[in-house]
Amino acid sequence: MTQRINIVLFGIGKTGSALINKAVKSRKDLAIDEQIELRFPVITNSTVAFFEKEGPKYSWEANFIQFGVPFKLEDVVDYVHANNLDNLVAVDATGSADFAAQYAGLLKSGFNVLSINDTLGTLKDSHENEILRTALNRGLEYNFIKLPKGNDKAAANELFEAILAIAQKRKAVA
Repeated sequence: MTQRINIVLFGIGKTGSALINKAVKSRKDLAIDEQIELRFPVITNSTVAFFEKEGPKYSWEANFIQFGVPFKLEDVVDYVHANNLDNLVAVDATGSADFAAQYAGLLKSGFNVLSINDTLGTLKDSHENEILRTALNRGLEYNFIKLPKGNDKAAANELFEAILAIAQKRKAVA
């Protein structure tokens, strides 16, 4: 049985784009070898989001420009719940401290959280403790991946491997 992982990508810059491209290139091998399907139902930049609709898959670049809509985090949460999406992974490839402050809320909404957001270090230690406690209590993953600046491909590879680790854990539980 194939394990579907729904990735909500926050930050469609160089790292986010590299992550999507890696997932798309790996999709056949993952489906055959690992029985894992990676899906990106929501992709955002700092101001607009692309919510996947029925139709051609993996056409996010053109659709993002054409069909991106202004959003709030609540819109994303409402969308994934309205569409009964599970095995949720929020990937933070932004540089926003405001967004990093939302991790506990994402966990409470059922998202595993992966981050390369360096601004996380500017938040209080109590905030990170709350994130860790919430992840543990919900049986979800939280992982901050610290990488050298400017290596977008390495960051995408690390995020991809972390997503696969979550997928393997979900398969073991299912």
